[in-house]
Amino acid sequence: MSNHPSVKDTQTKMQELINKYVDLSKQDPENEPSWQCLSKSGDTKIYRKEEEKDGVTMDFLVATTTVEGVTAAEMSEVFHNGQLKLKWDHTIETDKELEVLDEFCAVYHQILKRVWPSAQRDIVYASHKQKLENEGEHPCWIVCNVSCDHPTVPEGTSGYTRASIEVVLFCRTECDKTDPTRKDLRCKIVYSASVNPGGWAPSSVVKAVSQREYPKFLKKISSFAQDHVKNNTITY
Repeated sequence: MSNHPSVKDTQTKMQELINKYVDLSKQDPENEPSWQCLSKSGDTKIYRKEEEKDGVTMDFLVATTTVEGVTAAEMSEVFHNGQLKLKWDHTIETDKELEVLDEFCAVYHQILKRVWPSAQRDIVYASHKQKLENEGEHPCWIVCNVSCDHPTVPEGTSGYTRASIEVVLFCRTECDKTDPTRKDLRCKIVYSASVNPGGWAPSSVVKAVSQREYPKFLKKISSFAQDHVKNNTITY
């Protein structure tokens, strides 16, 4: 029996995440008691964020960083586009599109490269990209990747250990020029990834790995995005 939601339920969850991360993007981590800075490297900071859910205080990891020369639209496309993702995320073996739900949302079956000696993992997830109007400024963009079930790849039939994810990338363009060049652009990122690798793995170990991997991930996608768009027309 699967513990993953249906595609319909996943779409509802995505809207909840969009509302949550739009709110988080407006907060100042340095002056909010519910944010605790765990590490800092250049512009990248990793925080533990506390929230109350059903009367229980929970925490999750959030990373923030700024990428020079890239807009929110461009960064979100690099993260969301399956073909581009294979060029910068080398943990992925295959990423197959199962169903297109609308112009900005599709369901994928992703097989991860095996990390010996653990079992090889796969993920079935819906990926949604949305433009968020930002009055008086360039629009923000957000991408949500959330695990779900899909009838073409039922859990337990793929031969892999099924992992689950809840990943959000929120992007905001920062620019104070009316006719900017690439050097005038900055993309502010708020990123969080909740990953259950499946099988047996204590939550403390998963969080420790996440804290170590967040900066590596952000550095990798940022470098790729800068190189990918450097000669392109600026898009918002």
